[in-house]
Amino acid sequence: MDLSKIISVAGKSGLFRVIAQGRQAVIAESLLDGKRIPVPSSAKVSSLDEISMFTTGDDVPLKDVLSKLHEVEKGKASIDPKESEDKLFAKLMEALPDADRERIYGSDVRKLFSWYDQLLKAGEFEKKEEEKPEEKTVKAKAPKEGDKKAKADTGKKAAAPKATTSKAKATTMRKSAQRGA
Repeated sequence: MDLSKIISVAGKSGLFRVIAQGRQAVIAESLLDGKRIPVPSSAKVSSLDEISMFTTGDDVPLKDVLSKLHEVEKGKASIDPKESEDKLFAKLMEALPDADRERIYGSDVRKLFSWYDQLLKAGEFEKKEEEKPEEKTVKAKAPKEGDKKAKADTGKKAAAPKATTSKAKATTMRKSAQRGA
């Protein structure tokens, strides 16, 4: 599950997938209905990849919390986000036993379960993270012993590319003709 392209926009309900970046705005597609909207740079945007949950120890990234919740629910929908806070916290404690109840607000837990349902309906849990292509370095191959052509080519020099001549003549400019002088 890759949450780097999934965002939450302040003032808009639901989650959005970043489609493209424009000059003045980001184009985002709703996970709920698939409608595309421009998100101006003045709007407060939070990437789900950067959000973490408070625990009694180190903070846990939201990606890990959602994955654990998916394992606890066995790939099915969780409880309704409109349930009581006690039921929501009880379900959160199943997935994240060391969650810090004092520092996590009830509204945050509601949002967590709402986001879980949206991501589940959008099929984000089934998507595998695409491996990022590693930068490949070009290495010169050493000639093999049995390679006759490689032995024959070692004595030849590589042909240098032809130098192109420009038709415009280089002229010197007087200091008074230069800009800023």
